[in-house]
Amino acid sequence: MAKYTSNSRNSMNRRTYSRKEAIVFRKTKEEFGGLSNMATGFPLKVNGLRIFTSEALYQACRFPHLPELQRVIIGQRNPMTAKMKSKPHRGETRADWDRVKVKIMRWCLRVKLAQNWTKFSRLLLETGDRPIVEESSRDDFWGAKVVDGQTLMGINVLGRLLMELRKPLKQSDQESLSIVEPLAIPDFLLDGRAIGTIFGQVDKVIDTRDSLQRKTWVPVSTLQRSDASSMPHPVQGLLFDSSNSIAPKITRHWGTITRLKPYPAYKESGVSWLGEIPEHWKLLPGRACYREKKVQNTGLKERTVLSLSYGQIVIKPEEKLHGLVPASFETYQIIKPEDIIIRSTDLQNDWVSLRFGLSSHQGIITSAYMCFNTQPVMCSEYGYLLLHTYDLKKVFYGFGSGLRQNLDWQDFKYLPCFVPPFPEQTAIVRYLDYMDRRIRRYINAKKKLIALLNEQKQAIIHQAVTRGLDPNVRLKPSGLEWLGDIPEQWDIRRCKYIFCCVDIRSSTGEEELLTVSSDHGIIPRKSANVTMFKAESYVGYKLCWPGDLVINSLWAWARGLGVSPYHGIISSAYGVYRLRSEREDNSKFIHELVRSSSFHWELQIRSKGIWKSRLQLTDEAFLCAPFPLPPFPEQNTIVEYLDKETADIDTAINRAQREIDLLREYRTRLIADVVTGKLDVREAAASLPEEAEQPEDIEELTDSEGMPEEVALEPAIAEATDED
Repeated sequence: MAKYTSNSRNSMNRRTYSRKEAIVFRKTKEEFGGLSNMATGFPLKVNGLRIFTSEALYQACRFPHLPELQRVIIGQRNPMTAKMKSKPHRGETRADWDRVKVKIMRWCLRVKLAQNWTKFSRLLLETGDRPIVEESSRDDFWGAKVVDGQTLMGINVLGRLLMELRKPLKQSDQESLSIVEPLAIPDFLLDGRAIGTIFGQVDKVIDTRDSLQRKTWVPVSTLQRSDASSMPHPVQGLLFDSSNSIAPKITRHWGTITRLKPYPAYKESGVSWLGEIPEHWKLLPGRACYREKKVQNTGLKERTVLSLSYGQIVIKPEEKLHGLVPASFETYQIIKPEDIIIRSTDLQNDWVSLRFGLSSHQGIITSAYMCFNTQPVMCSEYGYLLLHTYDLKKVFYGFGSGLRQNLDWQDFKYLPCFVPPFPEQTAIVRYLDYMDRRIRRYINAKKKLIALLNEQKQAIIHQAVTRGLDPNVRLKPSGLEWLGDIPEQWDIRRCKYIFCCVDIRSSTGEEELLTVSSDHGIIPRKSANVTMFKAESYVGYKLCWPGDLVINSLWAWARGLGVSPYHGIISSAYGVYRLRSEREDNSKFIHELVRSSSFHWELQIRSKGIWKSRLQLTDEAFLCAPFPLPPFPEQNTIVEYLDKETADIDTAINRAQREIDLLREYRTRLIADVVTGKLDVREAAASLPEEAEQPEDIEELTDSEGMPEEVALEPAIAEATDED
């Protein structure tokens, strides 16, 4: 075991290790030699550049201001040669090297793991719980020196970083370890470009083409209202290959906890849509499992306003309580932790929203919702999961009454309910909570990837639609703060000279119904995840044609606009604008410019309203807005360039989105199969590790760069000055 051996600050970080108790490596050809930074066979790719060893990457990070030297270093296949190439230039090492070098080494090891997952993770896991020590004859900072035949002493920073990395790895945390964020240190550069987020993959690394990496980086000087810290980072590959099913990958990664079997014996439930249930389960009516509860907030006993959002009960921020005054909250109902909330209205129009939520808060919620408690035969968590499963399977959409199909207690009173023994309910809840957390982390990683790819895409578009394609073009002031300088052959024109308002109404309402998406522009409503009420008739809706600019006047500031590729109908509240001359302006160029981040500054300034979420852009305000336009031939060239340069990014975004869809599909099927008794999780639940409570919505969490021993290691950095 390691122990402190001296009273000096630097010595306090020195530890002694027993050779018999530790994993000790010295040469790269030894059993655990792959743990060494000098090991070959662990190739990397950063900023589109192939790097043969982690040592070469580490040494290159010494010289962010010398990109030519960095290229020489990372071009070396032999790690010792890479180190020697850097040695003559040690005097030009970044000034803060002693302060940041451990952080850089930690980052290099993370990259090595993310991009060589199978090989390096197996090696780390084979060390078990034993201390990891790099034996060295002269360096007791990164490693430890031999004191006698069986004892080593040193700060052993590399070994401690490897042990630090092993901890989350042993928790099967591959989804977060596959994403490596750039360090938050000044001038974290490679080849003259900021190092971006790195996405590893099981068994291999998929990297976007080197040419794409080079072309998508936009220098800081070309962007307005930005600085180096907010620049989009180049993206270093994808987490997974797309496939027809995500389940095999999850099974390979999580092993036995996902290899579930059916129960040994079943019986008929007597309900056709339920089928068979495990032989020892009960089937009870809803009234034996749930009871309705409604406690009115008389006298304003509670003031914390809650809402049901995406299947979760959340506290509603005060700034979103538009139009509500304290007196109105007396009509709300009081809910407490473990209450089940049901949005029971409008089954006819909304088949998408999640209608059930389990509260972990005490507060008030609208009385339009139903509130249930569970009876003694059922725990609240399982009671929620059962109703949630029925919701996922769309069981309730045949129920309800009234014009908009609203549910009431009568619909639940005789609802057939699965009731396993109480310990089994607990096992089901524990297993599904464990799996749901991991699936949400995967989904969050995918969302993060999509966001980074979109940033990358927007950087390309911004450069092209505000500066053109020629980096050497002569510029002139545009007179617009959000735009800055523009090529001297470009014009600034008011929108009223480019567009005219169009207000043609549908006489039948039978054309394709379109909507505006902040992500995609104008799309068919049937392809969008829209849960708003459907109108009884679409007669009188506005018509638009391909090439028309459509603007949602209340959401223009949030990219609620775009040039339509479709003929169809849109809300009469939207604005439709047509190019005055298609021979002078390219509608595809217009589409990219109006949806660019730069133009949104102009739209936000011209949108007026009391609340940010309801800023309205009137026809008059839009038509007075300034609009930068290059000559028509240059517009066409820019459009062709953008089609080519963003194609790979669009493919990557679509692949990641497809994987999110597959993960959600897998989660839905898993919940349904477990709660309805198709799969037995008792053994798997019993084998799960204990986990700390995580009240946050995991799907919205981001990866953290923090590591368990980081604080403990930092004092050693300040004191150390070594030859590495």
